[in-house]
Amino acid sequence: EQLDIIDVFKIDCENCEWETYLDWLADDVPLLHQLLVEVHGAPGQTAIDFFDSLESAGYLRYHKEPNIQYNPGCIEYAFVRVETSFMEGKTL
Repeated sequence: EQLDIIDVFKIDCENCEWETYLDWLADDVPLLHQLLVEVHGAPGQTAIDFFDSLESAGYLRYHKEPNIQYNPGCIEYAFVRVETSFMEGKTL
């Protein structure tokens, strides 16, 4: 099936998020309207690049929750994609 949009994409891949996040934003991947991801640790510049890349692609964070039940080093984030013009001139 050829999809143009995926309404909700949820990923919890135990540290692979840091190596795969650019693949989620690739032109040959359907538009991911909402992105739910659990991140594991925060590897310095890689984490900054992760959040900057999502923001540049038009994703706004609307939820952040530490996973205190299983691993306090994990944080669950939720992003929604908006037109990048929505963010022009705003400090996020």
